[in-house]
Amino acid sequence: MPRHAEPVRLCLRRRAGRPAVYVIRDRGLEVSTGCGPDRQSEAEEALARYVAAKHTPDFGDGDPRRIAVADCLTYYLENLRDDHRGPEAVHLVWLVAHFGDLTCDGVNAESCKAYVRARTRGVIGRRAVAESTAKRELDTLSAALNYAWKAGRMDRPIPVLKPSIELQEARWLTRDEAARLVRGALGFTPAGFDRDGRVTGWRREAAPNYHVARFILIALYTGTRHAAVLGLRWTRNADAGSVDLQDNRIYRRGQSERETRKRRRPCTIPRRLLPHLLRWRRLTIHGPCEYAGEIIQRQKTGFESARRLAQLDEDVTPHTLKHTCITWLLREGVSTWDVAGFTSTSEALIRRVYGHHCPDHMEGVRNAFSRRR
Repeated sequence: MPRHAEPVRLCLRRRAGRPAVYVIRDRGLEVSTGCGPDRQSEAEEALARYVAAKHTPDFGDGDPRRIAVADCLTYYLENLRDDHRGPEAVHLVWLVAHFGDLTCDGVNAESCKAYVRARTRGVIGRRAVAESTAKRELDTLSAALNYAWKAGRMDRPIPVLKPSIELQEARWLTRDEAARLVRGALGFTPAGFDRDGRVTGWRREAAPNYHVARFILIALYTGTRHAAVLGLRWTRNADAGSVDLQDNRIYRRGQSERETRKRRRPCTIPRRLLPHLLRWRRLTIHGPCEYAGEIIQRQKTGFESARRLAQLDEDVTPHTLKHTCITWLLREGVSTWDVAGFTSTSEALIRRVYGHHCPDHMEGVRNAFSRRR
């Protein structure tokens, strides 16, 4: 009996005397992505492009019963703007692995629930993912099907059932936790804690990662996303954000970059952050978060080391810094309108996720029971 052919997949190829590199394995063929272990997301995008290039969409007469889901996904990826291709390209790999052999009319409640189960159990992908991650991937599937319908490639829309995710309170840091995280980036770890959880002393356990400490402070004081902070330069340019110390403004995107769904609008530099930026300007060449004179793309290892030394839980991630910035501002009484503008976040999202941090949250309800009838 012939052996079942494995799907196209990504593998890390290690060879003696050569640097490790991700390769695409397609039956007996190996295609190098040119990406090392520290560029996994880029390798996944290369895999998505390879899968899309192998498949030629065929929409026929537009009947969903005769159109493959892979056709819609490929067509959607080919027509995506360049600045939207990151997560959607990676989602395509896992969606094709589950829905690739189905026609569009096979996208229903059962197949979507089966996809969520497969992703959360690690049946599809390198590891099990959270249910919210599977939902974002189904959002991409829904967008692809709607795009094919609106483009006239399919004669009717196909709904995608997405799991309902319980809204959880965003993890944010207290002032003491934030200070511990910055000290962790500088190589210090708490020597002990008192009864109230306050640090009683510090000891150095590692060499300082100054670029991680700078990243933490900028993200805490501005609520800017991970990639945008790392990409900041000291001078205005076309491809990345910049810090203008003359006008006291941070431009979160380059002059030629298009606005995306992850808004990257300018913000003013807070007074507490300005002295740090002025000092870092003298110490660095290209941007505040550079390492060894070079701009870095991500610093997951450095941040994880800082979190571990600070003895904070694993749910503290770089995105936690944005949650923290928003929460601190709201608790200080800043209006949701001003917080939304400063952190480049929609006011509706601020109200829905963080609104309970406002000092006057439900104040009218509390006072209602104190009024005389």
